[in-house]
Amino acid sequence: MSRGAERMADSDVETNELPQIGFSGEQNSPAYEFWREEFCRRLIAADLAPIGPGPVRHSVTPVLLPRVRMAGGGGTPMRYTNLGTDGDEALALVLAASAPMHMVMNDRTHDLAPTDICLADSTIEGGQISQLTEGSFNTILVNRKTLLTLCPNAEDLVGRPLHVSPEIKSLLFLYSDLVLRHPPGRNALAQNAVAQHLIDLVTLCLGSGRDETELAKGGGLAASRFEAMKADILARLGDGNLSLGQIAQRHRASPRYVQMLFERAGMTFSEFVLEQRLLYAHRLLASPLNRARKV
Repeated sequence: MSRGAERMADSDVETNELPQIGFSGEQNSPAYEFWREEFCRRLIAADLAPIGPGPVRHSVTPVLLPRVRMAGGGGTPMRYTNLGTDGDEALALVLAASAPMHMVMNDRTHDLAPTDICLADSTIEGGQISQLTEGSFNTILVNRKTLLTLCPNAEDLVGRPLHVSPEIKSLLFLYSDLVLRHPPGRNALAQNAVAQHLIDLVTLCLGSGRDETELAKGGGLAASRFEAMKADILARLGDGNLSLGQIAQRHRASPRYVQMLFERAGMTFSEFVLEQRLLYAHRLLASPLNRARKV
């Protein structure tokens, strides 16, 4: 990457991904100040400042979607400070990909290890997200009104630890990386589909608190949560303590909601677990690899 501020993609690329915004050079230079003002403050409504001495090497890749914006950031350690000028007043799910992070949102502080996630608020002027070492992180910014409709208590979760099942967290990281690498272009249907998938995943992480309403609408979120629960059960078929209450707690849902999901699919939780255990036992018995084992 050349020294100074630069755009790292052609401006006429037919995609809703904005050019990658990168800087490589000395932090006490006119080129750095130009990058900081023209790109960071104006485009992402944040002030970027390096953590520690030495040259700066950092890039930001934004993607714009309906109701959702994404950004992938990475490079040398950097502190992002909210300017409080975000027009969407977005709530932002921060995904610490490969570097530890530190978040300050008013009187709330939270440390994130790699693969941790936390919710930030773009309207908190002076709120900070710091990437503490060389590495990368992703941010999913959702329009506030949209997210509060699905997660009425979302603002209460800002700057607090989020307890998310490993399966949902893994899906969130994989999907966000995919969108940053392959944005949906200018196809409106594709843009809306990707945006809805991201909103569903963010809602899964935060917990909707609207189980019955969500189920009654029969939306994609209920289906996504049901598939995640079934996958979790299949991964734990050998656990003798597996229970409906355990699955409900792991997926931040009420036991009644889990029951309704299975009832809508024409079975009970116990029936599904028994059926899957029998199928698993059949596969073990039928496998030539297990001929030497006792039943």
